[in-house]
Amino acid sequence: MDSVEAVTSGYVYILEVKDIQLPVCKIGMTTRTPSKRCSEINKSSTGDFIWAVAHSVTVDDCRKLESLIHAKLSPLRQKGREFFSLNADDAYQAMISILDSQSEITRAELKDESIATSPNSAPSPKMEKASFKKIDSEYAELLQQFSSLLQVKGRPFGQLNRPMFGMSDGNQGVQWNLAVIPETGEVKLGVNLEGSEKTGKWLISPFILSEPDIEQVKALAEDKDSVHIRFTRDAWQGAARLDIVEEFLGGGEVRLAELDSTHWGAVLKEALTCLDEKNNFRKRKVGQTVTLKSDGRRVEKDISPHLTIWTPVSMDGDIEKNLKEKIRQMTPIYNWVVASCGL
Repeated sequence: MDSVEAVTSGYVYILEVKDIQLPVCKIGMTTRTPSKRCSEINKSSTGDFIWAVAHSVTVDDCRKLESLIHAKLSPLRQKGREFFSLNADDAYQAMISILDSQSEITRAELKDESIATSPNSAPSPKMEKASFKKIDSEYAELLQQFSSLLQVKGRPFGQLNRPMFGMSDGNQGVQWNLAVIPETGEVKLGVNLEGSEKTGKWLISPFILSEPDIEQVKALAEDKDSVHIRFTRDAWQGAARLDIVEEFLGGGEVRLAELDSTHWGAVLKEALTCLDEKNNFRKRKVGQTVTLKSDGRRVEKDISPHLTIWTPVSMDGDIEKNLKEKIRQMTPIYNWVVASCGL
């Protein structure tokens, strides 16, 4: 009896996407601790999200409770995935309801108080604030498909109900990202390149210095009218980017079809002025005067260049098919950026 209990007693846990509120969660069981299991999932090669422990309970038969929950929530389970289309707090309420409605499984003593949620605790404040519309589920599917199709650990940025949110592949060099603008409904699949003070990787420097041939990438693009390219000037205050009047280099964002070698050369020349020549152009330019959009003040900030090449993704019809096709179209452009960095 003791050996059976040692195998089956443990945790049923609920994981949520780290750093962004999405109506999606993972529900599983472990005989160790949810924090250790979450760490294993995040280190695995499976491409989805970076997860965090939202809730857990300890019971004398975690396998059976997990099975009951999966069965009860099966209508919300995403086909072919271990995800459920509801937020972690709602999943927790469902788990407690299922646990309290039966008598075969009983609560056990907690082994890891720091990450387990008491079954009698009140819903977290996040649950009361979260209000997901129907389209948010479509966005969640889109972000999941992004991570799955690229086989990466999706790293979120922004927040729902903010001007922009999305997912990147987390690469410190040439980066894939997917941005959603909720106000307009636009979705943009992008190839992103910038410097990094934390890692010291300044691949944008060799990219600019190599003076990559814009005609080459135009030849690689299947639909030059749907591909947009922009070089921006990032002004920094600590780890935050400031909204500045001088944001765009070269006059603004342009369609790839409209960009000629003369204009591109001028943009590259201007982008180089955003890097510190005393450090072989592998550091931000220090103490540059910029204008804040918020109040028009002129301030001195460190700046650096930022390249984004993007194309729109349709939310109509088959989301996975739409995104997969756009990734296929943008892959030659991604490879061009990588090659131009000398990688």
